[in-house]
Amino acid sequence: MKKITFLLFLCVIASCSNNVSINGCFRNTIQPITLDLNTPQLNGLLTPNGTAEVSGGINGILLFNKGTGGSFTPYIALDRQCPNKDCSTPMVSNPPVLECPCDKSKYSMLNGSLISGSNSCEGGARVYTVTQSGSTLQISN
Repeated sequence: MKKITFLLFLCVIASCSNNVSINGCFRNTIQPITLDLNTPQLNGLLTPNGTAEVSGGINGILLFNKGTGGSFTPYIALDRQCPNKDCSTPMVSNPPVLECPCDKSKYSMLNGSLISGSNSCEGGARVYTVTQSGSTLQISN
């Protein structure tokens, strides 16, 4: 009985994980960025599939309204740097896809994962944490 309990415990521990993409190509850290949703710069975020660009990260940060809600923030923040680092031009947004203009690789704006093309990185596009408190958004590592 102890062996079964122990094996069950190991299975539970092994199945625990978070949904944060691990990316071996981006080693940058950012200072937390605080934004007010009421500013005109963020008007694009007011509707599902809306976007807004803010400075920060490696090559700028794209905020995307995933359209989810409830107790979860509907926003995701992605760095516009191409994960393959073969391009100095920021990735181009065509919701719900980010595309690297140099190698044409495409990444999901829902979670940063590779949709098509090649990727030498684990985890796809660099995703930052977004927390919301009322009309304030904070972007951090």
